Amino acid sequence: MPKLELLAPAKNAEIAFDAINHGADAIYMGASRFGAREQASNTIEEIETVVNYAHLFGVKVYCTVNTILYNDELESAQQLIRDLWNIGVDAIIVQDVSVFEMDLPPMRFHVSTQTNNRTLEQVDYWDRSGVSRVILARELSLAEIATIRANTKVELEAFIHGSLCVSYSGNCYLSSDISHRSANRGNCAQPCRLPYDLVNSEGEVLIHNKHILSLGDLDATAVLGDLIKSGVTSFKIEGRLKDASYVKNITAHYHNLLNKFIAQNGEYSRSSHGRVTVGFEPDPERTFNRGTSTFFYKERMKDLVNLGSPKSLGKYMGTIDQVGTNWFSMEGNEPLTNGDGICFFVNGAMKGTQIEGVTKIGYKAQDMTGIRVGLKIYRNRDHGFLKMVDNSIKGRGLGISIELAFFGQELNVKITSENKMFSCTKAVDAEEANNQERAKEVWQTQFAKTGDSGFIADQVVVVGAPLPHMPVSKINELRRDLLDRYTEFLLLQHKNQRDVSDLKTIPYHKTALTYQHNVSNQLADAYYTHRGVTDIEPAFEIEKPNYAYRVMTTKYCVLFEMGKCKKLVKGVDRDLKEPLFLVHRERRYPLEFDCAKCEMIIKTEEQQ
Repeated sequence: MPKLELLAPAKNAEIAFDAINHGADAIYMGASRFGAREQASNTIEEIETVVNYAHLFGVKVYCTVNTILYNDELESAQQLIRDLWNIGVDAIIVQDVSVFEMDLPPMRFHVSTQTNNRTLEQVDYWDRSGVSRVILARELSLAEIATIRANTKVELEAFIHGSLCVSYSGNCYLSSDISHRSANRGNCAQPCRLPYDLVNSEGEVLIHNKHILSLGDLDATAVLGDLIKSGVTSFKIEGRLKDASYVKNITAHYHNLLNKFIAQNGEYSRSSHGRVTVGFEPDPERTFNRGTSTFFYKERMKDLVNLGSPKSLGKYMGTIDQVGTNWFSMEGNEPLTNGDGICFFVNGAMKGTQIEGVTKIGYKAQDMTGIRVGLKIYRNRDHGFLKMVDNSIKGRGLGISIELAFFGQELNVKITSENKMFSCTKAVDAEEANNQERAKEVWQTQFAKTGDSGFIADQVVVVGAPLPHMPVSKINELRRDLLDRYTEFLLLQHKNQRDVSDLKTIPYHKTALTYQHNVSNQLADAYYTHRGVTDIEPAFEIEKPNYAYRVMTTKYCVLFEMGKCKKLVKGVDRDLKEPLFLVHRERRYPLEFDCAKCEMIIKTEEQQ
């Protein structure tokens, strides 16, 4: 039976608990160093608390060690990976192949989307090399994923929600080029969110000061079932920098969708267990989003970017029909409430304000500047919804069956959940109860009170005779001790039964590598050399190429976005006056269009 995994992000331990409690089957988080989100780091001790809670429900914890490494960092990275594995982490997510040359015990590895997993050839290589999972490039279509699945056996993970990198992951050097902050080192300055001019070879400005590269967000709600049927088994929510309300809402949303799919397709199941109670109705539009699409999963789409702003757009609420001196009214299906944040576009630029009063005639805004009849209003801060999400703290519970069998001064205990059974024997130093029926009732009642242990006692069976009489406080103490022992049993079982990757040395499918393979240390160099590569260019962060180089390669195309695709519009070449340039302040980048691959390339100018 295929097991489906909902994989949620966690900036810190608190958000990790939120993700688990709202339906995640696995979570991924950064350690103290070497994670691709520098601001989302956690200590070994913090991660261990997450591991110990997650494993109670069979939820897995993956840690990101997915930056490229420098020579002087290799020893520290090796020790960090060892420490993470020793505390029970289920897998390490890596970009730098140097990890596979380190002295490490057998453990499980997932290769990051930053290893450029956008072709069958690349995924097949990882499959044959023995890694446990490949995280696919976001740009793949359902058909391409199905082809990869049909020709490989490795686990496939795909993104289903959240922010989109406009470049192929791992091959973006725009941040390094502009600000010397490397995306491959976890310190991206997000230059794709900046405004640019699009200029032709004659200096004519085709688009002025717009967020040409700022993609909206991914929302795979409409294609989740298709992704499952294409062969993906792990479904990843992007967002290790997102807050708790976002993680709760989006995780709960896809938790419900997966359960609905499984209810209609009995051959599938979830990879974790436990009962999830959500205190609100999930709605992806009501927390952070820049406007959404299914990206390239089904077909190439227009309107992938929000030219006016890289900020959260939120949910469309309606159109203003009346404006007073300090109020406005709106045609819409859903009312605004006091404390809501709203946004709108004036002359193509996003503006915003807050609702500070609701009257019979309309809404009072903190700032009425730019508000006029006909304006479309979006709510990018839903005060009431966020309050409900914040109050959703009921947690997750694992159903268990408890059997207490008394034989004289001996108690045999069995605790069972999800086909895992723990048993032990305890001595009972107590007198026989005068009222056996009452004693049975007391034992059952007290053992059903599992409190905040994470367990739900679905059944408590008391058998044997004679039953002892014990104070309620002693029974509760015994119950707590037994549940603690069962917790230890589950955690030890999970830790000891973790999968490991069966790594192999096989020839790489190329013999020459450019800086885009991100070889930044001697072990990465050795990795490829051992696999038949003879020409290795150093990583961009080590040595910039001495020629005009690509800073970004993207499947998103500004020509398609403008309705000027060379494949679709005859004669458009004559009108474009190429080369086209992206310009930001003093920076100018020529654009190339590889129409055979449907890719746009952003380069530096020829060096003089």
